Amino acid sequence: MVAFALRLAAAAACTLCLAHGSVQDAQAAGAFDGSWTVDIAGRSGTCDGLNTSYSLKIVNGVVRYSGGDAQISGSVSQSGDLSVRVSSAGNSAGGSGKLSARSGRGRFRGTSGSGTCGGVWSAARTGG
Repeated sequence: MVAFALRLAAAAACTLCLAHGSVQDAQAAGAFDGSWTVDIAGRSGTCDGLNTSYSLKIVNGVVRYSGGDAQISGSVSQSGDLSVRVSSAGNSAGGSGKLSARSGRGRFRGTSGSGTCGGVWSAARTGG
């Protein structure tokens, strides 16, 4: 359960944690639409040393995740600012960062029953 909570917190941040944009920004952010791989590295707290990866999609500026292990929501602004929120089994994490045409990076913070967690994420576009 702790490992899952850590993975969830990491995913939250990773999941393209971008600054909140309006619905119009998200819909107009087609430049970032496509498949992305997000690598997460825990750097502090309960997820220190955690490394994991997720496959995500961005559709009309909205972050989508088809895995059943968490609920992930997020958006990308026209300028590439990303905001993401992940939750599962009472654990949650959020992150922010910046995307460019082919890559991105940012930070995340999360909480679980066993404490707080923080780290960084990096993303690479894997398909248009």
